Amino acid sequence: MRAEQMSVEQKVGQLLMIGYQTLDLPQEMEKWIKERQIGNVILFSRNIGAHAETFERVRTMQGWAKEAGHCCPLLIGTDQENGVVSRLHEATAFPGAMALGATGNPDLARQIYAATGAELRAAGIGVNFAPVIDVNNNPQNPVIGVRSFGADPAAVGQFGEAAMHGLLASGVIPAVKHFPGHGDTHTDSHEAIPVLPHDWQRLTQVELAPFRHCIEAGTPVVMIGHVSLPTIDASGLPASISQQLVTDILRRELGFSGVAITDCLEMAAIANSTGVPEAAVLSLNAGVDMVLVSHTHEVQQQTYDRLVEAIENGEISPARVDEAVNRILALKRRFLSWETYAATTPPAFDRAGHEHLAKEVLAQAVTVLKNERGIVPIPKQAATLGVIMPRVGRVTLAEDEDQQAEAELLAASLQAYSPVQCHFLRSLQPTREEAEQAFAAMAPFETVIVFTYNAHLYEGQAQLVKQLSSQGKKVIAVALRNPYDLGAFPEVDACLAVYDHRKLAIEAVADVLFGKQKPTGRLPVRM
Repeated sequence: MRAEQMSVEQKVGQLLMIGYQTLDLPQEMEKWIKERQIGNVILFSRNIGAHAETFERVRTMQGWAKEAGHCCPLLIGTDQENGVVSRLHEATAFPGAMALGATGNPDLARQIYAATGAELRAAGIGVNFAPVIDVNNNPQNPVIGVRSFGADPAAVGQFGEAAMHGLLASGVIPAVKHFPGHGDTHTDSHEAIPVLPHDWQRLTQVELAPFRHCIEAGTPVVMIGHVSLPTIDASGLPASISQQLVTDILRRELGFSGVAITDCLEMAAIANSTGVPEAAVLSLNAGVDMVLVSHTHEVQQQTYDRLVEAIENGEISPARVDEAVNRILALKRRFLSWETYAATTPPAFDRAGHEHLAKEVLAQAVTVLKNERGIVPIPKQAATLGVIMPRVGRVTLAEDEDQQAEAELLAASLQAYSPVQCHFLRSLQPTREEAEQAFAAMAPFETVIVFTYNAHLYEGQAQLVKQLSSQGKKVIAVALRNPYDLGAFPEVDACLAVYDHRKLAIEAVADVLFGKQKPTGRLPVRM
């Protein structure tokens, strides 16, 4: 079937991707798929349990689609970037993009994303909104950071291509994001419209370069962000609804002929300005093929109805609608089949092998940013060490609320080497009272290891580290997230970056701290 043979409602069903709020499938999803012919669904952590359970829910939805006469299976997607954005609860704790960038080896990105794809397939998921190929050259960026491979556009493109091919090798569709680039922004598009003020020469050399690279390498999907480029589109419209950015730049200048999908239109950058239903119409007229409305049933309903109205009254031309639908159907025919979802058990994958791979890569990522007086590695005969751990949690709406470090478990990784006494902070922004409690707890120790988490953005953490150094203690700072933390406390004796806060990463940095592993990571951003 082609778009020209479909009803308006069937076409809108292909143009829209929706999400839902519960773990179990709500009744309205069956109605959406059967009655409204919705052809695309996004899953978040709230919808995902064990791989086998998720696979069965996906099979149920695919069964509804087949029963309702869909010409192709549903496109089921998620954001399994790894690192701080990981939707699968049972997934291996694979390193995120910046940790991969720190290894300097793009083939490791290919291996990690191929393994990621295998785990997505085990959950029935066919498209991954990854890799992130934004160039993160702004330390103050609140939302990208370690989700990026680094600050060098050529390296980001190479790692992005490798990750893309890893997913493709596993049978999962990659969607590179967030065109035209979200790395050099001060604003999170979940909260407002980020602006890239650069001229065309700069944009082509930096922000657009990884997208050009991955498009030439064959990416089938590009996700469009809500970033404004006033030098290209003087109206200041976000890229996701800008014809100049989608049609003129992405399509014509960069030559992309695959499926373009928006980031979620319910993000504040769109919802608080244009509004979701109107933005959906503008997106399609701009050259986008699929619009994403992730969360709210009422907004999804309004958007569906508005698209039907816009197509019927000619606000969106029939040729533009059919072009978008035919691109989506071609993508589905290339990658999806009803036979895949006829299987009653999910495909197996090598869990032990995946964990071993994750450990190996995280070990290669650990980067020594500074080591004055050679206090790393810590001598084996060292007396009891003091350790400060922050409470690690969600710092942007792109992440899930349950992404928190298990502090006691992390401390155990250090205690395998040396007696340590840990003090756990209650927040990422310690109060004066919290800092005083930490100083008191660390008073007996000559050497203190302080784990930081975006201390360059949380002044309380930075001040705590500085005051410990001013007390004459040997301070080793370990940046669990962005490596920019060193810039907030240059007076420390040693600083390491691990780009991850989970158990495997802490085990890797413990191996370096105590001399079992030589650090080989190299800084993928500029300080």
